[in-house]
Amino acid sequence: MKLVLVAVLLALAYSATPGPVLAETARRGLSHGFRAALAVELGSLAGDAVWIGIMFAGAAALAEAGGVRLAVGAGGGLFLLWLGVRAILTARRRRPPTSGGVVVEQAFATGAAMSVASPYALPFWVAVSGSISGAGVASNGAFGYTVFSAAFMLTCFAFALFAAGVIAWGRRFLRPRFFFAIDTVGGLLFIVIGLNLLSISALRLFG
Repeated sequence: MKLVLVAVLLALAYSATPGPVLAETARRGLSHGFRAALAVELGSLAGDAVWIGIMFAGAAALAEAGGVRLAVGAGGGLFLLWLGVRAILTARRRRPPTSGGVVVEQAFATGAAMSVASPYALPFWVAVSGSISGAGVASNGAFGYTVFSAAFMLTCFAFALFAAGVIAWGRRFLRPRFFFAIDTVGGLLFIVIGLNLLSISALRLFG
């Protein structure tokens, strides 16, 4: 029971913390609806599964190495810059909100890439790998890892449904012009975060 509770609390803290993934979920959901918002969250969930695999494979300590942290920070910063520029260009084109298979596929891929390349994920999972032994994960072997992973992923999935539903529900009250503002604000946010990550990576490399 303690193991499941720890997994649920960690999943809620990780999913609900404001950051690039949640911002992209809101941007996509407000512009394209429930399916696009959910696709971003599910893509992020797929990326979380990769990090869980790395952690349980015992590679968390290796991932904490300076070179890996630098690569993840730089890669995440560049990806966010690209995402920000693309969002602003979308706003400038002033195309009406759309939905469909292509939009959903792009949202899923974006969510997965953001999760895998996120520099925030690395310290989180390194911290988790060093602390969950007290919850009985390691002592229960493969069963403990399985229970922890299942509880974590199911909680993240429940949050994904909740977040996408709230965003899609709020979308109906917005005027068309607001959707273009969402792309602009979201794009600027990603550019600021991306530049910040790149500056931190540069200081680590040349400092």
